Amino acid sequence: MEQTLKGLIFGRYALFHSGRECGEERWQLERVPAGYVITGDQELIAPHPFPSRQEYRATLTREWRLTGLEIRWLVGQRHLLSTHRAGDGMWRVRIEYADHVKEQEGDFPSGCEIEYGTHLFNTIILARRDFQIGGEHEFPVLRIGPPYMAVSPSRMLYRCVEQGSFDGPFGPVPAKRYVVSVPPHGEADAYSFWADADGFVLESYEGLDSSRPWMRLVECRSEV
Repeated sequence: MEQTLKGLIFGRYALFHSGRECGEERWQLERVPAGYVITGDQELIAPHPFPSRQEYRATLTREWRLTGLEIRWLVGQRHLLSTHRAGDGMWRVRIEYADHVKEQEGDFPSGCEIEYGTHLFNTIILARRDFQIGGEHEFPVLRIGPPYMAVSPSRMLYRCVEQGSFDGPFGPVPAKRYVVSVPPHGEADAYSFWADADGFVLESYEGLDSSRPWMRLVECRSEV
């Protein structure tokens, strides 16, 4: 990844719910002097049961360590701003919604990761770890999601289960398939995805059933 990313990478995911396309996510990953910046917007429409729009901006070090995340979430006429910052081994959150403010603070040790509803965060996790077929990594994770885009501490297990060729936006590429689960629930609540050699997710699935796509990379281009 370090050698591949020299300027900007733009991408677009098609989004699905119960196997039906219901929106898209557009994003860009930029190399900057301090590390990396990821920005994007994600829009869900019918037949998704909860149409909404998210805009996000994440900052990372050169070692792919997250230092901040800002999320603007719009559902109908409701608007929420969730601001996350890392520092001094802590992860701090400020949530602004309907003239109210909520705050969180908790430990953010060096091996801890962040999970958020875009596959760029899978790319971040893969960039910090090496996987071989049959290999697995379990680590603490801070999970960010609705209804307040707040943090829930948990653990996460990544397993590399398959290697082969997968069709990306430019044709077949070498790729690996991963299964992601949350111990101790096992694979009952797991999901899976294919990622290319640089860790970009090509396609993911609701659960382990490849007939139920979740996100699919349909566009990706670079600009030096």
